[in-house]
Amino acid sequence: MMRQYKLLLQGFLMNQILFYRSENQLTQEQMAELLHISPRSYFDLEHGKYGLSALTLVFFLSMLPKSEVGNLLDEFQLLIDNEG
Repeated sequence: MMRQYKLLLQGFLMNQILFYRSENQLTQEQMAELLHISPRSYFDLEHGKYGLSALTLVFFLSMLPKSEVGNLLDEFQLLIDNEG
C-alpha cells in the first residue's frame, strides 16, 4: 500500500514541477538551479527516473506561495482519497 502512495506522490509532484516550470517559462537548467540539484538530476527527475528527495521537495515548496503549498497538499489528499 505504501508503495502505491509513493508512486502516486512521485507522479503528482512531477506534474506540479512541470506545471511550475511551464507557467514560469523556466528552462530545465533554471529549475535545477532553483532546486539546488544538477541539470542532469533535474532531467532525470522530470522524466520519472528518480523521485524528489526530501530536501529537493522542501526547496520546491519554498518556491511556492504559502497558499499554494496548502492547495498542493489538499490536491494530493484528494488523490489519495480517490484511490481508496
